[in-house]
Amino acid sequence: MRSRLVIWGSNAQNEKVLLAIHLDADDNKVHIDCIPEKDVNEEYYNQMMTVWREGGDVAIPSSSEHRITELTASESILPDDIKVERGDMIQRAQMEWHFVVLSTKLYKNYKNELDDLTDKVKRLELFDHKIWDELVGFWEPIQKHIFDRNLFKDHSDSLKAKVNSLFDELKVLRKNMDSEVKQKSREILESFKGQIEGIQERILGGSALKPLFDDLKKIQNDFKQSNVTREDRSIIMKKLDEAFEEIRKKRQNGAPAGTEDNTDANRLNKRYDGLIQAIQKMEQSIARDQKDIEFENKRIASSNGQLEAQIRVAKIRMIEERIKSKQQKLDELLLTKTKLEKAKNNTKKREEKLAERAKNQELIDQEKAKIINKISEEIQTSQTVISDEETAKLKKAADEIRESKKTKSADATSESDSNPSNETIEEETISESTVETEETVMESVDELLEEAKELTDPNEETKESES
Repeated sequence: MRSRLVIWGSNAQNEKVLLAIHLDADDNKVHIDCIPEKDVNEEYYNQMMTVWREGGDVAIPSSSEHRITELTASESILPDDIKVERGDMIQRAQMEWHFVVLSTKLYKNYKNELDDLTDKVKRLELFDHKIWDELVGFWEPIQKHIFDRNLFKDHSDSLKAKVNSLFDELKVLRKNMDSEVKQKSREILESFKGQIEGIQERILGGSALKPLFDDLKKIQNDFKQSNVTREDRSIIMKKLDEAFEEIRKKRQNGAPAGTEDNTDANRLNKRYDGLIQAIQKMEQSIARDQKDIEFENKRIASSNGQLEAQIRVAKIRMIEERIKSKQQKLDELLLTKTKLEKAKNNTKKREEKLAERAKNQELIDQEKAKIINKISEEIQTSQTVISDEETAKLKKAADEIRESKKTKSADATSESDSNPSNETIEEETISESTVETEETVMESVDELLEEAKELTDPNEETKESES
């Protein structure tokens, strides 16, 4: 949580200024430097954002105006004549800084108590169990505040380091304590290590992965509650990671190839599933924050002193600001969900229409195949009929010609030159008959095509033109 803020704003003369705002938690004061825009170039702005805002030293121009305001929970940290574009950032900083001031006071109270305990431990020559219990009793409420995040990390780490140092001095006076802890830790290590190695052997043996994964999760949860040394904890965590990785690789290697579906619908479904998960996580996060507020409200009634109650009130306001930001993001996710559901519905309708069209096209292709077969049969039948009839006619004409040659052998040649032969006439008749047959077949094709269209969706043609 930063105690410094850099933001653009404007002063009473409506001049643009760069505001360098920082909190003095010890004095409960807010210092504001209004730096004129003309004195802020790109390099200086970057230094303020990356160095000064993170706690570093950057020179403030002499042309800047320095203001000091009192930090309160109700009034703004900015004077009335200073305006900013991002009022929400100022409001959030005010809530957070009020919590910072109260948390700092709590830290100072514990630090003074710890100094008194330090003097007692330094005067000890032999181990005193009462001092040990007193130190334990001092640390327990600090742990609760650390768990509730009422103390900042640097403050809690400082208290923890000093308390640990006192515990270490007391432990020196307790013989064999470290050796007993290490011995118990080694026994726990060997127990968990054997369980994990047994699961690894079953993984290599081809056992079902889901039960093995559940067993590993149970071992992991049990191990978190065990009291082992840091070195032994690192060994077990490494073995657990190796076992989980072996299961993951087994699952990947056993997955069938080409199972991914790259259709539009599948991609939308994946995006939709990811969005639903994000919405669920956001709702769960808001629910947790609501529970934290309920918890803090309950604890206010049983607070030990006014300072602790003030800290919890400040923490509630800080959580409420956090819920507000999360709710805005959740609203955006829900709006995106509605749009994605509409896109999924449109995609589904389009794919159903394409599937229906493909089905209709298959019916058309089947009818076309039937038409082609029918045409071929009709052509073959027509050609067969024509051949038989014309063969008989040609045979009759040949007989008549032979008779004519016998009776009029002298005139046969002249008649043949001056008049078309019966054979030519009959060939023309055959050609005309064939044309008539083809026209009849084409008419049949048109009729069959119309029947084929009637088998499909009567509105399909209209739909296609519209699409």
